[in-house]
Amino acid sequence: MTLDDYVIGKGTASFCACVEVKTRTWANMQGATALKFGIYYGKSKSDPAVRYRFTQKFGDDDSTNKEVFANVKDALLDLIQSGKELDFRAIDENPLSQMFKAKILSLYFPEHFINICSKDHLKEIAMKMGIKEQRFISKYQHLLFKKKLEHKITRNWSNPKYMSFLYAQFIRKDLSSAPAVIVKKPQKRNHPEVNFEEITDNRDLIGKKSEEYALNWEKNRLIGLGYSKLAEEIDDRRNRPTYGYDFLSFNAPGDERYIEVKSIGRDGKEGAFRFFLSGNELTVSNLSNHRKNYYFYLVQYGKDGEPCNLYVKHAQDLYTNSEMTPCAYVVRFDLEEPA
Repeated sequence: MTLDDYVIGKGTASFCACVEVKTRTWANMQGATALKFGIYYGKSKSDPAVRYRFTQKFGDDDSTNKEVFANVKDALLDLIQSGKELDFRAIDENPLSQMFKAKILSLYFPEHFINICSKDHLKEIAMKMGIKEQRFISKYQHLLFKKKLEHKITRNWSNPKYMSFLYAQFIRKDLSSAPAVIVKKPQKRNHPEVNFEEITDNRDLIGKKSEEYALNWEKNRLIGLGYSKLAEEIDDRRNRPTYGYDFLSFNAPGDERYIEVKSIGRDGKEGAFRFFLSGNELTVSNLSNHRKNYYFYLVQYGKDGEPCNLYVKHAQDLYTNSEMTPCAYVVRFDLEEPA
């Protein structure tokens, strides 16, 4: 691996770009500067010049970029060897940054290390799960993975799914919701032509995939809340559109939850996010016996064409903070020949 094969900042699929950006759905390690990689190519806050930059842990003012990269590469190879041997002391003493080390370990050894990168979050979650205090942060990362295997439900979960559960349960404490985003009305109002075929195509091409993704998410939400039996009782009403929603689920035993799944995309390259809403869905969501528990599950897609995020929004909140424009109606009538 050469220096340019490694560094982020060149606009290529380098090692660091893959670890941070290309595998973001596996684990998010954003938040620190690019110095977390040891060496990178780009600007700094105080210097707008684009060049190679490195942290003093791997070289000094007299060091060449080649020498610094050699030190970084040695640390990377040592980390992989330490991870293979589960040498937690060596992992923690490795000079690479904590977030970078944790992400690499979770990618190279997913059967030993959970995909959580934050030192504080690893320790906090471990403490709340009853894991005794450890000397090495990397051991928390290993023990949290072992915890996944101990439970009959979570042992078959993917690492990203388990990681999402841990964050919802112990960090965000919002298992009843999805990642938080703010919905607001678009800044620009436009008057695009309505392509009615697009409405149908959108449903056929990605609608079903979004619905399955949302259904799986909802089952996991209930399981995480301790309502495994309720997860089995979710009623699929997609083939009965007069209900006005896709799934009948539950907030808790005896408390129904009405779920309408929507695939969201931008209205043009720079436009606002949008989805299509039928008149019946709008009517049902505003009924007095539905409006309190009617939710939109908004599914967003990644560049690979697969669902990557799901946002839960209460219908009334979404209506208040969005722009709604009629675009389709169903016109029903009978015809009779004149007498």
